[in-house]
Amino acid sequence: MIVLNNPLLNFGLQFLQRINLHSFLFCICLIVLGIFLVIPLGFLFAMAFLDTNNNFIGLQNFKLYLDDSLLLVSLKNTFVVSLTSTFFGVSFALICAYAILRTNLRGKKVFHHISMLPLFVPNLTYGLGLAFLFGKKGIITSFLGLDDFSIYGFTGIVIAQSIYIFPQSFLIIHLGLQSADYRLYEQAKIIGISPLKSFLYITLPNIKFSLLSAVLVSFILCFTDFGTPIIIGGGYSVLSIEIYKQIIGVQNLSMGATISIILFIPSLIIFWILKKAEKQTHVLSAKATKYQIDSHTLRDVIFGILASIPTFVILTIMFSVLLASLITLYPHDLSLTLAHFQIESSIDGLYTLKNSLIISLLTAVSGAIFVFIFGYLNKMNKSPILQNIANFLIIAPAALPGLVVGIAYILFFNKPDFQLDKDLYLSNIFYSLYGTFWIIVICNIIHFFSIPSLSVKNALAKIDNELEAVCESMGISKWGMLKRIYIPLCLPAILENFIYFFLNSMISISAIVFIYSTTNKMAAITIIHLDEKGYIEEAAALAILIMCINFIMKFLYEIVKSFIIKKILKETK
Repeated sequence: MIVLNNPLLNFGLQFLQRINLHSFLFCICLIVLGIFLVIPLGFLFAMAFLDTNNNFIGLQNFKLYLDDSLLLVSLKNTFVVSLTSTFFGVSFALICAYAILRTNLRGKKVFHHISMLPLFVPNLTYGLGLAFLFGKKGIITSFLGLDDFSIYGFTGIVIAQSIYIFPQSFLIIHLGLQSADYRLYEQAKIIGISPLKSFLYITLPNIKFSLLSAVLVSFILCFTDFGTPIIIGGGYSVLSIEIYKQIIGVQNLSMGATISIILFIPSLIIFWILKKAEKQTHVLSAKATKYQIDSHTLRDVIFGILASIPTFVILTIMFSVLLASLITLYPHDLSLTLAHFQIESSIDGLYTLKNSLIISLLTAVSGAIFVFIFGYLNKMNKSPILQNIANFLIIAPAALPGLVVGIAYILFFNKPDFQLDKDLYLSNIFYSLYGTFWIIVICNIIHFFSIPSLSVKNALAKIDNELEAVCESMGISKWGMLKRIYIPLCLPAILENFIYFFLNSMISISAIVFIYSTTNKMAAITIIHLDEKGYIEEAAALAILIMCINFIMKFLYEIVKSFIIKKILKETK
């Protein structure tokens, strides 16, 4: 018999024997999230209280911000443009969702698919389309002779942002309208209430939380938007552009961190309101009946016309981007060409598109796997403290604008060491990540972490807890349960998270605009640089290529999802 006299080795063996492997792995996941989410954010908040020499100055940066009239103008402009864009975007989303679900509108699937188009391209694409149509030498301005008209500034941002938030608002309101109890409308008819009053006193109250969610989500998307104002903003100052100028332009990281916190405050307040509203939502009764659409020609015509407005605008702008990518040199040479798709005006060429594809695939695979593992370990974990920490880490990224995440990453990961004292430095072991694909992959996973995590959490919650006891009585190990039960039943959610991470990574701008380098530059960033140089045709071509890749991936996802669902249904019969 071999006796081990090494105390450290004995302790290690005893630790491995006594430890709960699930809890150990879960703690590792929490530490990973702490490193890549909590610490960078903490560093961002700390920087707001330091000067350019890293000396503590308290609230001096905030005072400087409030004393700067130009920066205050950017804050006011951001509120005004965000409120205006939210009003138009949500209003048309409500009209379109109502037309699809509550009228006999023809071609409902076409309207629905067109409404989703903006999700497949970077949001700066709408600015490109507007510039090509209404710019100084735009198609429409030239045709109508509107030489004094300018789309750049407030007007352009509002139109582009309204398109940007339209699909998100549409999906939220569409979901709310689906949860209707037709019995209420039947009773309203019996007592002679008009359709207009039914809409005002039944429909709107029933979807008030969906409507509130659409308004708040849309507002924060506009408030923190970077892609739209950088393309079509002209000289119109907004917070996101001021942050970009402070960090990239004048290298004032402390003021950039200060403005980031100011940008984060409305997001935090809105997130808190949404969580409060979520607790007050009512569950649809099991006795509820499906909404029956009555025949009403005038209603169908009116809503058909109104719903055609946003879909027409989306199609027109997307077509203008496609046209811009195919015209040799507007307005001098109107011949068609495919040369712009080679992106020769950029020194990167199509290299950045390849980067986008690789980074998005890495984000999708890594993100989907990590989110599932984290969700599974969270379900297996029995510690209330760890569960509360996990729930906080799941929800926190949802309240963070992409700009804030990106700035936190450049402040933390771009420092080779941290000065603790006059002659005392601590080496940053994560500095080697900066400039690699992985820094963007990790940033994307953290930025989009909340929705996939909630998706997996809901999928796991549907699995009966008694299955674990049954499997244990049959001698099936936890690894066997994971392989035979949890992964197969959660596979649709895992695939959904894969495509969610991929699509968002392909079109993301705000979170990565501060952390890219020449080696990991993505296509969405190249579009900005091409537009700045005046190569709008090639910028449009690159946007079209991104859209095509996203369409192909979405199509493949639908095929795989359909196959898996059929297989699961076949096995359950």
